[in-house]
Amino acid sequence: MITKRLSSAELLFETAGIMGLRPSWLKQGAIFAIPAVDGEHYINYSISSMNSQLSSSMVGNKNAARLVLARRGFPTMAHLVPSNHVEAQTFLAKHKKIIIKPINGSNSRNVHIIETAGQLDAFDVRGYILESYAPGKELRYLILGNKVIGVHESQYGESVAEDRDLKRISYVRADWDPALVTLSLEVAKAFGLRFGAVDYIIGRDGRARILEVNSSPGMKWFHVPTSGPAIDVAGLFLQAMLHDRRSELLAH
Repeated sequence: MITKRLSSAELLFETAGIMGLRPSWLKQGAIFAIPAVDGEHYINYSISSMNSQLSSSMVGNKNAARLVLARRGFPTMAHLVPSNHVEAQTFLAKHKKIIIKPINGSNSRNVHIIETAGQLDAFDVRGYILESYAPGKELRYLILGNKVIGVHESQYGESVAEDRDLKRISYVRADWDPALVTLSLEVAKAFGLRFGAVDYIIGRDGRARILEVNSSPGMKWFHVPTSGPAIDVAGLFLQAMLHDRRSELLAH
């Protein structure tokens, strides 16, 4: 297994080479091809064939994802998509400390903790989602098919910056929370995700709430965690995609 912290696309490409699949880049660092009996098979991690376009788009829009979670009765964060600053200020006044992030953002880009009205005034709130801030332990449950294949704890204090000092502690299976395993699979099923991750915040009261649902979670920290068992997510992902391809060919 690869032990360097590469991007997910690079990890998949390198792993495909190790598996003897003879990958070749179509777009460096993004899309590659694998020779197949019927021509070629294409791998684009960001828009994976493991998930439908509908599933990825629902998860990618943070407001749509939050609404689905709430409608299904899943434990989630209080949130608001404000149409003006008055609504945003009212939300801040109610929750005292909030997170502001782009509705269609990713990888913690342009995510900020807001505690004062002055901080909030710096943003054109249209196009952002506001969420109540909740301190606690952050966990990620990684799903492939109908199984959880890895669990991490993310440690970075109170920062939400993209370049924050991040530690990922990989949990042994005995330490996985059975209730969160079940909940993660239910969430994935609700969105139609065959590959993805559910992020939780475990509050000081022990209550778990869903922070994010992700249709293309990064692989590098599962391959090379700060501590704990490594997981060959790239290899498992490619095996699942190749199995899909074989099943598709047999069906025809």
